[in-house]
Amino acid sequence: MLFMKKIKAGVLLYALFMSAIFSLFLQFYLNRVVATERQNQAQLSASKAYLIADLTQDLAKDNFGQLTFNHGRSSYHKQEGELLIKVHLTDGQSYQYRFNCVTENKEKGKFSVANKTFTKSIEKRHFQK
Repeated sequence: MLFMKKIKAGVLLYALFMSAIFSLFLQFYLNRVVATERQNQAQLSASKAYLIADLTQDLAKDNFGQLTFNHGRSSYHKQEGELLIKVHLTDGQSYQYRFNCVTENKEKGKFSVANKTFTKSIEKRHFQK
């Protein structure tokens, strides 16, 4: 009888030990899933903000202004050959980007970046089949 009680206690201790190990593995796995999801959300927000900033760079014609998009708004300001863009997303996050001002003279095929002028050269290549 005493032997049977020791066996039952051993089985109960083993079950308790295995459930503790399982809960630790489950906790580690769930923490990894949550961290991965947070990282994906942060990367998605940063990508949206950069896309808004890139579109703002293309659409900016004045020295300063604001543009509104579906996922946020951007304000820009041109100063000393740079375009400073501040992006505010609808979820409350803010990002700031600096781009070099690029102006293009389409008649001459030249463009200038921060007071330096370059010439576009388009090279056509013919490939044999």
